[in-house]
Amino acid sequence: MRRHVPLNAIRAFEAVVRHGSVVRAANELCVTPTAVSHQIRLLEDFLQVELFSRRNSRIFPTPGALANVARVSQALDLIDDAVRDLGVTDERAHSSLSISVSASCASLWLVPRIGEFMAGAPETDIHVRTFLTRKEAEAQDSELKICPWRGQSGFQAEPLVEESTTPVCSPDLAARFAGDGREILRHAPLIHVDRGHLGIEADFPDWARYLTEYGLSRPNFNHGLRFNQSGQAVEAAMAGAGVLLGRSLLIGRAVQAGKLVPVAEAYPQRIPSYLLTPLKPRSRRSLDTFRDWLLKTARPDALMQAA
Repeated sequence: MRRHVPLNAIRAFEAVVRHGSVVRAANELCVTPTAVSHQIRLLEDFLQVELFSRRNSRIFPTPGALANVARVSQALDLIDDAVRDLGVTDERAHSSLSISVSASCASLWLVPRIGEFMAGAPETDIHVRTFLTRKEAEAQDSELKICPWRGQSGFQAEPLVEESTTPVCSPDLAARFAGDGREILRHAPLIHVDRGHLGIEADFPDWARYLTEYGLSRPNFNHGLRFNQSGQAVEAAMAGAGVLLGRSLLIGRAVQAGKLVPVAEAYPQRIPSYLLTPLKPRSRRSLDTFRDWLLKTARPDALMQAA
């Protein structure tokens, strides 16, 4: 006969160990710290073993508690998944997933490909949220984020791709310089993307860095068109307004379509992008399905090289 284990007490125990705090565990469980402490003592009485040591009004998990909390967390995840599945009807399999991605990456890379995912997973509703700054991205309560940084509290990071940065311009602009890349870089108008103040993409090279690296001189590296979004800069380059240091993730389709042409070699440093996912996601199944599709789509892409 299965023992009648105190499930609420087990949830309280797991939350306290994971957060390292009774108060934070209480906030997650929507109860008072006193109620959490009561559940901990209830579980200790049930098991007839101490799970925490208490010093100076603080509690610390015992070695036995630390050794077993991972399995408890996995068991609670399984229970959550099973209960969620019980509520799925035949209409069903409809789940939702929210994604945060920069505005430029959304319009130039994700959106042109998202139909492929929707065709293969019609039961998943996708909510795409765009951001311009890192502050906006971190404020969004999304279950998956595509970012050029890896750190955010409550999320785990996984490498997605490494991007290169290549000078590109329209075929018409290249023809004006007879396709001579060095002449284009010396004399064609430069298109800039201002990223530093956004708190994102700061590692991508600017024109001063690129031209200095390759020993090319111009009267002033900073002249030309300036944009605060990469998407607008790509559109300007396709329109023949100048030459752009384009991110491989964003210019790939335009290059394949012949709307942009590379005029020099890529900058030697590659910049990684990451998938950020919550440590405890709301919808494990839809998150894993989209993540698998994203990795399958991005990593073999000719635009990038896997991280």
